[in-house]
Amino acid sequence: MLQDRADAAHTADKADETQRFMDAMAPSAGEHATAPILGTRMHTDLFQYWLSLPRGSGLPSSSDFDPAAIRSWLADMTIMSVNGPGDIRHRLVGTGIADRLGYDATGKNLLDFIDPSYREQCARDMHEVAWRPCGWQVRYLTHYPSGRVANVQSIYLPLKGPAGQPPRIVSVHTPEDAQRYARGSAEPNFASSIDRMVWIDLGFGVPGCPR
Repeated sequence: MLQDRADAAHTADKADETQRFMDAMAPSAGEHATAPILGTRMHTDLFQYWLSLPRGSGLPSSSDFDPAAIRSWLADMTIMSVNGPGDIRHRLVGTGIADRLGYDATGKNLLDFIDPSYREQCARDMHEVAWRPCGWQVRYLTHYPSGRVANVQSIYLPLKGPAGQPPRIVSVHTPEDAQRYARGSAEPNFASSIDRMVWIDLGFGVPGCPR
């Protein structure tokens, strides 16, 4: 009984922390859409599969999401758990992404790889995806550990986490041809610049528009 109360209090504290974080900072401005407008076919395939899932509570559950159902794009897929303002943890990282990074980032905090100039705002934008909820497409610059520098186009869609667990986000990532090669590094650097951003209305509004 005491442990149940402690768990409930911890959950309430986390919810309060999340709400304060979202109230203190606005999400990034961007274009508005009702379906993907960036990326390649894999973005549309993921979006259509997401739409096909049961949404009794308004969002598909992570337990209903089967990565193997879109096996063709599994190598470029990630699933993340939005644990809090400073912790967005990779739960699944596709083999294609691991190859480009030079290692498997499963279990790593995405925010550790985000350029410091955008890190806090990225956390806020990810929370918008998970908690509004809405879809999100971004085209951004990536510096790979190999020294390769290229734009990547990504789509992010929300999933309801298991009971008592944080929400999750599923995404696929389309790398573009290298722009140049720079000095290699131990870690990747994501989003030092952002070329384009699109918010996708899933029925709950998007930033700049009412819910």
